[in-house]
Amino acid sequence: MRRSHIVSLLIVTIFSIGSFITVLALNWGPILGVQLQGGVEVVLRPVETADDETLDQAIEIIRSRIDAFGVAEPDITRQGQQVVIQLPGVEDQNRAVELVGQTAELQFRPVLNITGSNPSIYVAADPEQRAQAKGLLDVLNGISTEAEPPPTTTASPTTVSPTTAPADAGVTTSVAPTTAPVTSVAPTTTIFDASSAPELSEIITIADSADTEDFVLFTNLDQSLIYLLGPAEVTGDAVSSAAATFQNQWVVNVNFNAVGADQFDVMAAANLNGLVAIALDGVVYSAPQINSANFGGTAVISGAFEEQDSKDLALVLRFGALPVEFIQDDVRTVSATLGEGTLRAGIIAGLIGLLLVGAYMVAYYRMLGIVAILSLVVSGAILWAIISFLGETQGLALTLAGATGIIVSVGVAVDSNIVYYERIKEEVRRGRAIRSAADNSFHDAFMTIIWADMASLIGAFVLYYLTSGSVKGFALFLGLATMIDIFVSYFFMRPLVVLVTRKLVDERPSRIGAPIHAGSAATTDGEAN
Repeated sequence: MRRSHIVSLLIVTIFSIGSFITVLALNWGPILGVQLQGGVEVVLRPVETADDETLDQAIEIIRSRIDAFGVAEPDITRQGQQVVIQLPGVEDQNRAVELVGQTAELQFRPVLNITGSNPSIYVAADPEQRAQAKGLLDVLNGISTEAEPPPTTTASPTTVSPTTAPADAGVTTSVAPTTAPVTSVAPTTTIFDASSAPELSEIITIADSADTEDFVLFTNLDQSLIYLLGPAEVTGDAVSSAAATFQNQWVVNVNFNAVGADQFDVMAAANLNGLVAIALDGVVYSAPQINSANFGGTAVISGAFEEQDSKDLALVLRFGALPVEFIQDDVRTVSATLGEGTLRAGIIAGLIGLLLVGAYMVAYYRMLGIVAILSLVVSGAILWAIISFLGETQGLALTLAGATGIIVSVGVAVDSNIVYYERIKEEVRRGRAIRSAADNSFHDAFMTIIWADMASLIGAFVLYYLTSGSVKGFALFLGLATMIDIFVSYFFMRPLVVLVTRKLVDERPSRIGAPIHAGSAATTDGEAN
């Protein structure tokens, strides 16, 4: 037996055992998909039929939202006109559903009036806007607003500042609501009865039917405030990026594209020292005060933000607009208990399958069957380590489809062993010594293994790049396991078979499941040293 065989066998064994123990010591493990650990499934359907290109664009925006939300390996697929979104291991499921379900256009609207359980708590600073707000509200619901500047309050304001201003620049004591935590509360859609104010029916609209040129009544997230807003002067298309950062306090940095920068400066000049609402789906997420007339394409939204509030607002700004409006057809929670049951059933089924395969290989190939089992163990240890590493560093999740791909790969790995073993048995039947057959048969057998595994790899490659969702996960794990099989076949199975045939078989064909032929033990031509 060549020394290189022994070295190869030792290296692979140490590598597989070492990598497996390392991930266990680091407490790393595969991140499980929604079917295996529980989560939430959302089914969205467009209000109107959309073409494929529009749906694909919407899916990419939804995927960007979810990636920014921090969900590991979300499964987003199209089923006809429906978009099915599976979010594994989401702790705050209501928040995730809320972010995914935001389908309307992001809008920046001037705030004319804010009311709550008390009389009006904010009136626009501009005299013309004050008069406009007073007239609309008087007709709408009898709320009378005095034409005076906003009252002073001790509440922490939210302001919009150019990024060139100091961190504390522009902070005033004028009233401006801070961003509330994201919840699953739906926006109010029956704030007023349009029939009671027919002269307003074409001027003020509720959230579900609002156009950019309409005056609207929107609520904040917890519905404690009602905002009377003017027509949208800037939309989400103007925003190129937004990020939450900590600058002595949590703020949101916003960058506008070339067109959006001009639009925002026009709006800022018209609403200087007033409030501008950042609204989506009939909900006002923040209403910062404008403290500059010229932003030059960048702005900082500051105020009494908590970390999560600022990150949620940045998400809304970055991914607020979808090219098509969706409604939620179904929202289904997959409980952790159900996921654990699915995982337990899968593990039991996999173990039973492995035991049956192992029993078959030992019964048919005797000692070589034990080599096949050891090869599967080594492949499994390496695969586990890689999946755990990718899950920890890249957020790769093991889905039910991925587990199916791994199970299919077991058959691929066993086939590699069978190809080699049958080649050995064929040489033995021709009268060659077992040791010589084990050495000389591998080259041809390995070429067959390569071509067989290449077929699996090509199929996995095509599925991965031409499909999405669960099929993509199946392809990824099948391809990964197949590449491991090629590595293990050459560097572990081959030297171990040579070792077993030299040290344990003792030229007895029955020990490898081969028929006994006269003179087979005596013929040693071509034996390798």
